[in-house]
Amino acid sequence: MFTARELVIMKALDQGLMKVLGATRYIFASSILFGSAPSYFLFWAVWRGISLLLPKWMYQTGDDFFYSMYQRMVVFFFEHCTGQKVFFSGDAKEIFSKKEKVLYLGNHQSTVDWAVCNMVAIRQGSIGHLRYVMKDTLQMVPLYGLYFYEHGCIYVKRGDFKQKKMESSLEYLQDPKIKSWTVIFPEGTCFGPTEFHLIKKSLKAANDSGLKPLVHHLTPRYKGTFLALEKLRCNLDAVYDVTVVYSGAINEKRERNAAPQIVDFLLGKSPELYINVKRIPIEDVPRDETDFKQWMHQLFVDKDEIVTRFYREGRFEKEMKPDCCGELDRLSYLDTVPSFLFFALSFVPLFWYPTIRTIYLQSLVLGSILGYSWLAFKSVC
Repeated sequence: MFTARELVIMKALDQGLMKVLGATRYIFASSILFGSAPSYFLFWAVWRGISLLLPKWMYQTGDDFFYSMYQRMVVFFFEHCTGQKVFFSGDAKEIFSKKEKVLYLGNHQSTVDWAVCNMVAIRQGSIGHLRYVMKDTLQMVPLYGLYFYEHGCIYVKRGDFKQKKMESSLEYLQDPKIKSWTVIFPEGTCFGPTEFHLIKKSLKAANDSGLKPLVHHLTPRYKGTFLALEKLRCNLDAVYDVTVVYSGAINEKRERNAAPQIVDFLLGKSPELYINVKRIPIEDVPRDETDFKQWMHQLFVDKDEIVTRFYREGRFEKEMKPDCCGELDRLSYLDTVPSFLFFALSFVPLFWYPTIRTIYLQSLVLGSILGYSWLAFKSVC
């Protein structure tokens, strides 16, 4: 038997060890994810050059393959490396049974939300088809700022939404041969329980429009989503309404905390992830703008009820037993480890060949400069 003092010491040592492991994981993941950017950019640039004379859908097929490789590595770090337990409920089994072209509408709480999209898409075999409607500031990410745009992602400016720019980008995704999961977070920015200024604005927006105020979400902005549906409806099978809860966002009293961000997540501060997916056939989505605004707000009213129930009772759906948070879905290591090994091994030549190191650094510097210049010339948002 251990004394109380010994138990306290053992607990402190265990916590210290977990912090060290978490910090090591974070440093290692960040080094591989960002360090592989020049290599990935070179692979992509070669394919971009080869495919210039090919139909755009053929370029996109190859690009989606490369993107799938990289994002599978992302899932390796965010799910397998962290030991993350992922629970699904709702229509998850149905959507994992077949590939579809969809509009993905998610609640927005954390910088990890984009990785959650990967976790959902990889289980359908559609991870390479993810394309985000994203903030214009992400153009400044070295190399990837250009790549996101070339992959089919759409940049928008908060507070200065330019419809024609978005329409131009959406036209590219109208090609029926281009498979796409177009991802939108209608809240526009992350919700946090202590973001009082944002919450106040959200409540005012709901009251001004005669809509029901939300508790765990910001009032969604519907115009961008409506425009995306208007342009892409003919090339979509369904809307996926996805509601996510992070275990790190709940304390022992089931009270709301701020959701863990990327650093917290990789440090292991959210060991469980709960994802509720609702599949809505595209023909059930309203075409009239006024009806659509009401319809989308109702989606978020439903999300609010789902999240409130989860915090209060530990379940997403009324039919579930208390503290039943969905079905645990363990992803096969074969889905992620080969991609991780591919990119990790791509670093090996850098240690042996000075010429390759030079090419690597030139790709980082020149690729970033050319990317910024091209995006500025195109004026993408």
